[in-house]
Amino acid sequence: MQIKINDSGNLSIDFLAGFTIFMIAFIYVATLIPGLFLNLQAYSVDYNAVAYRTGVILVEDPGMPYNPAWQTLSDYDKGEILRFGLALSDGTTTVPNVLSAAKINRFFCSTWIYPDDYQSRAVFGSYPYQFNISLQMAGSNIKQSVGEVLPQDYGYSRRIIKVKEMSNATIDPTVTTGGAWHQDYETKDYNETTHLFSVYVNYTALSENGPDYNNPAYQINPISPMAEGIMVNLTNLQSTLYNNQSPVTITLSNISVFRSRMLPTDTGHAPFSGVPTTSDQYEVYIDGSSTNVTLPWPVTNNVSLFINPGTLNEWGSWGGGQADPSTYLNITMRFDLDHDAGFLNSTQSQPYGAFDYNYNPENVTQPALQDGIMEVAVW
Repeated sequence: MQIKINDSGNLSIDFLAGFTIFMIAFIYVATLIPGLFLNLQAYSVDYNAVAYRTGVILVEDPGMPYNPAWQTLSDYDKGEILRFGLALSDGTTTVPNVLSAAKINRFFCSTWIYPDDYQSRAVFGSYPYQFNISLQMAGSNIKQSVGEVLPQDYGYSRRIIKVKEMSNATIDPTVTTGGAWHQDYETKDYNETTHLFSVYVNYTALSENGPDYNNPAYQINPISPMAEGIMVNLTNLQSTLYNNQSPVTITLSNISVFRSRMLPTDTGHAPFSGVPTTSDQYEVYIDGSSTNVTLPWPVTNNVSLFINPGTLNEWGSWGGGQADPSTYLNITMRFDLDHDAGFLNSTQSQPYGAFDYNYNPENVTQPALQDGIMEVAVW
């Protein structure tokens, strides 16, 4: 009897079904295996190193961009901000860890979104770190912070810092001792409805005659994009009125900027010429309000004018974020009255019919350094 061998290679239906089920199960298990090791890393994250790096960037770097300074950009333009840095500048080497008050206020403002706006600009990297950054001034119970509540374990960095407070000039006609008002600025025009008050900025003198060998930490620097700007406060304006009609309505109509440059012979500077101004160059606060107003605006008693850093230097960056040292500025506020009255008018004062913003502490409150502590926690 001859046995016939089937060597056609055909597989039985039972084998094919079993093999198919096996492969489906194998592929399913294979897709689950990576998830079992998701929380396991080949190396551990050194959160202390990340916190230290973040603290160094914030305390020792001025941020990017520096011209215009990142803290002056609006929320609409925040996409242009590449890196947060709170340092006054990268040149304050004689007094390290000196921060800008304006940058601190912008960093901790309520319009930033945690963590999205901070992740790429302060902590960096694609790893989804959680963090808390805080700053507290010496002698204050208020701690500014951004981030989440601290867990039990986290990386930590602590830096002792100094914050440069902005210089300011408060001009009050009711003050009769030691102030510049009664020396130069008590000029009343009794039959005018338009009155001017001007501020004169000699950047050559400010940049070359600063205290402590022109240390940036103590220097008045309204023009450099990496500095802090200046503040002028006019107070008790009603006390300057002299009229037989009342009340008098005061309106701050506009702000004009005139600019000049030192002559090559160092014998003075060229005549002032008007330059275009925009609302992002300055901020105006009326009668104690914290809202920046758009002119014209009625005034009862007080006006605060803040000049944003780096916005009034026509000739751009002089190098390293510094402004052209030959710049001269005349910043003029125009007040309109609803009828003739004696009022504040600086056009007959010296120099150049303006209040000289300088290093005289009787006229201008000089920049001061305040101690503080910055803490960075990362996990």
